Amino acid sequence: MLFKRWFMQLGVFFFVWLMAGCASQTGGDGTVLLQHNQLEQKAQRLLVSGKYLEAANVYRQLADKPSVRQNLFYLQAAEALLKAGDDIAAKNDADLVTPATLTEPWRNRLYLLYAQIYLQRGNAEQAVSRLNLISTVSLDFQQQSLYHQTAAFAYALTGDLSRSVREHIALDSYLDGEQKRENAIAILDVLSLFPLQALQDKLKLSFDDVYSGWVSLAITKRQMLPGSAEFSAAMDAWQLRYPQHPANSLIKSEYFVLSEKVLGEVSDIAVFLPESGAYARHAAAVKAGFMAAYYHDEHDALRPNIRFYDTSQSIGIVALYHQAIAEGAQLVIGPLSKSLVKELAASGDLVVPVLALNHVEGLAKNNLYQFALSPIDEVRQVVNQAWFAGYKNALILRPDTVRGERLAQYFYGAWTGLEGNILAVESFAPKSKDFSDPVRHMLNINESLYRLKALERVIGKVESNPRRRQDVDVVFIVASKPEARLINPQFYHNRAEAISVYGLSRVYDGNIDVVKDIDLEKINFCGIPWLLEGVYQGELGMTALQETWQQFPKSFLSLIAFGIDAFTIVPHLDKLRTVQYHGATGDLLLNDSNRIERRLVCAQFKRSKVQLVETVQNMAEGYESLATQAVSAKQERAGAQ
Repeated sequence: MLFKRWFMQLGVFFFVWLMAGCASQTGGDGTVLLQHNQLEQKAQRLLVSGKYLEAANVYRQLADKPSVRQNLFYLQAAEALLKAGDDIAAKNDADLVTPATLTEPWRNRLYLLYAQIYLQRGNAEQAVSRLNLISTVSLDFQQQSLYHQTAAFAYALTGDLSRSVREHIALDSYLDGEQKRENAIAILDVLSLFPLQALQDKLKLSFDDVYSGWVSLAITKRQMLPGSAEFSAAMDAWQLRYPQHPANSLIKSEYFVLSEKVLGEVSDIAVFLPESGAYARHAAAVKAGFMAAYYHDEHDALRPNIRFYDTSQSIGIVALYHQAIAEGAQLVIGPLSKSLVKELAASGDLVVPVLALNHVEGLAKNNLYQFALSPIDEVRQVVNQAWFAGYKNALILRPDTVRGERLAQYFYGAWTGLEGNILAVESFAPKSKDFSDPVRHMLNINESLYRLKALERVIGKVESNPRRRQDVDVVFIVASKPEARLINPQFYHNRAEAISVYGLSRVYDGNIDVVKDIDLEKINFCGIPWLLEGVYQGELGMTALQETWQQFPKSFLSLIAFGIDAFTIVPHLDKLRTVQYHGATGDLLLNDSNRIERRLVCAQFKRSKVQLVETVQNMAEGYESLATQAVSAKQERAGAQ
């Protein structure tokens, strides 16, 4: 009793002291403090009732008046705005917060808020960087749950699947009911992205029963058909081995028996490719990669039946589509031609999903997925690389063709979208063997020579070298490997070797010529992992498929990798919006238009070898800080020199 009375007296003393302190910080006006308290209570009521925008406005009203809690009010306003779905306004308010003024728990809440904002903007790398700053022990129960949920999503998008699985496992203890079930399914979904051998290796190395239980379950699901006697026996054995495992509730819910067939688990696939005509040889390379992937895992219980249909026959693509459906197709892969993709999309509703092997700009349709070796992905990533390096003023050199003009437009849009400057666009004749004139014209060398000759007519012979323009720091070239070998030395011959050169994947065909490739020195490019030694981690690399790709021209190698992905991506189509797939042609993600985007690997030619460089992800939205930091770093280096 004595202790209780003493504690109450101490509490009264502390309250009086706190009120006095607050009053002194507001000019001694107790009315102001009362108003603050009333507004805070109002904001809390609005939050509880789900009126997030109104709550944010109240917190902003509090933050507008200087006080010791001003930073907290901005943070709380930002949190409310994010709940309302306005991530732009949330970031604006969060940027007003000075982290150093916050206590550790509040600072961790700020980092968690930033992680959610960046994740909503599609910038998973930045989200992970903020998550790494957080000490979870200072977060309350609800915030810890949000942390694990955010981390599981962010790590999946950055390709760190192992950490994503572990975050999902950690999240399990914070959930109940349907959320717990959905999280369990998500764990199996992420584990399904690992190669079977990788899962088996993880099972051998794991000493954590919870983790190894999930891995073992994923292996069983991969190797046996749910509902079969073999699968049921394996489930019984699994439950004996892991009697307390959280996945038991998922098994008891009959998920493995009653779950509806998803897109990735179709049993009959129709493949639309031409067997004659201009693209028959290209289609043959795609088919070679496709079938190599199909036959790779003969013991996969979910391997579908495959039927090929010739799109070059006179029946027409729409009739061919309905024929495939009548013969049991649950998924169509193809066609390869843009015109056929457009014709099929325009024919009406697609009752069976189509994974088109090309991309038509501006085309979006329900049940139509578009997968292509699109130059859009290459241009975007090359531009990101150059911007991250700190460059600002660019030139574009492209062939005088329709395709060259289109790619130049891609470069122009992507570069100016990052607020870069395009100083000039120069074209060259297709199949040109001499690039001296277009390069000199692009660099204003010809103009300099003209001025020099005009001066000589007035004062006589002048000893001088023509000067190139000095306002450019990067050149984007649209060129094949042979063309790039002729273009690149021209920069050296015209005293422009300090200008950085970036090309598309066509400058590298998967092979190195030690003698000829010296002319590609310092060219940067972004290409598919399959062509770069040691990058692609799948079991169907170039060495394993050497006999296959040697049947085709070197320029067709990427089509074989494309065929590999066209088959191996099928089980993952349902998950590509949230979890990227490490394919032979890049890290693959599905965007809002149902187009599969590719994140490539970037490299540079150096001493007749290809050396990997740090790869920057998309900067379209949410990458402003990365770009700013890159420019600042370049300026600092320049200042130090």
